[in-house]
Amino acid sequence: MSFSSCRQREQMKISLLIIFIAAFLSGCQERPTPPNQPDIPPISQLPASSQPVPEAGSGAQQAAGTDTPLILWVPPFFSIDTINRADAVLAAALAEFAPTDAAAAVTLVPKAERGTSGLLAYLLTAQQAAPVLLPDIVLINSYDLPRLVSAGIVSPLSAQDIRPFPDIPPALLVSAEVDNLLYGLPFIASLEHLVYQKEQMPVPPTRLTDILAQDHQLLFAGGAADEYSQSISWTLYLISGGDVDEQFRLTDPEAMAAVFNFLYAGREKGLIPETAWNLSNAQAVWTFFANGDAEMAVVPAGVYYNRQGEVGEIGFAPLPSLDGQPHSVVTTWSFVITTQIPERRQRALRLLQQLFEPQFHGEWSGSAHQLPTQPAALAYWDTSAPYTLFLQEMLTSSVPAPNPRTLGELARAVQQAQKMILTGEISPQAALDSLPFHP
Repeated sequence: MSFSSCRQREQMKISLLIIFIAAFLSGCQERPTPPNQPDIPPISQLPASSQPVPEAGSGAQQAAGTDTPLILWVPPFFSIDTINRADAVLAAALAEFAPTDAAAAVTLVPKAERGTSGLLAYLLTAQQAAPVLLPDIVLINSYDLPRLVSAGIVSPLSAQDIRPFPDIPPALLVSAEVDNLLYGLPFIASLEHLVYQKEQMPVPPTRLTDILAQDHQLLFAGGAADEYSQSISWTLYLISGGDVDEQFRLTDPEAMAAVFNFLYAGREKGLIPETAWNLSNAQAVWTFFANGDAEMAVVPAGVYYNRQGEVGEIGFAPLPSLDGQPHSVVTTWSFVITTQIPERRQRALRLLQQLFEPQFHGEWSGSAHQLPTQPAALAYWDTSAPYTLFLQEMLTSSVPAPNPRTLGELARAVQQAQKMILTGEISPQAALDSLPFHP
């Protein structure tokens, strides 16, 4: 299967896009700004499904295996709602999935990424009140995946299911695991790296001690504290070899001690400004960095990729670590299959094979400004750009992030310890003593 025709038949893609906009979005609702917590809406607020609602075990349910569209619930960035390059590529791919009946092959239902109108809230509500309204496939983030598993909405993928997807790096696959079982196929990745002002810093630091040995300031989202974010302490601990055991205890006290000592020393020397203690998201970090408030900052790849043109000579580099090895912590958005009807599961897997085809994955992600999980997909970005090569290296050396929602109290304890170090309330040793470690 090839997508080379996407470039040669631009007019055809736009026509397909218009068809898909009419077919897919006829029942779409307004997408409100999501709050931090995914409250569950009542079933009366669920949108009408474009699938028939068969009785469980009936002949109609069996017919639905082949005669109705596959229903995908997706975040806004994977929907078709504008006439741009990414939407045209996606429309062409979906049309190629069933060229004789494209309008009925797949239906995309956009949902907010989180909140009362978000994917997780709607899935949990449908599971409780009307399971027949559940979609066939969901594109879900790695923070919310454990909730779907515990609710029984998804089942593990078999070795046969994942055989057609060999190019997803192992560390990224781990991000879609729960209790060592794989439930999803990671499609979009998010990882953080260092950005720095080249005029002030010709060479970026590779170790945490390098930062303390110079006089340039570092910004990060030190105030981030919700279940959809990783604290800087977690990130530095993980890229320095730390881990968590099955009882949610830290396995490497020396690594966490070194991280806490770095934060304390950086604060004492004025290298970590008070601004960093209070910033709660990556967009705010970038804004302060772009305004010249610091020479270095920790931002996700998506922020740099989308906003690099706003500033002059900006360098990028791996995050500094204890040993200087280049790693990053990755979270993902994964496709999970929710239908339990065998015929529909097979159709879902065939569709996912098409979406993971490297050329489509690369062309769509590049146009949508999203980081693909497959290094092979990056071959369809601008391969002459140093940033493309950098991302390929980062994907293959990434460390999966323990889920803050799964970790629960431990994640909150680390965040609180970090906050108290940065505000000068406790010493690094006192912060360390407050955390549980593997004996």
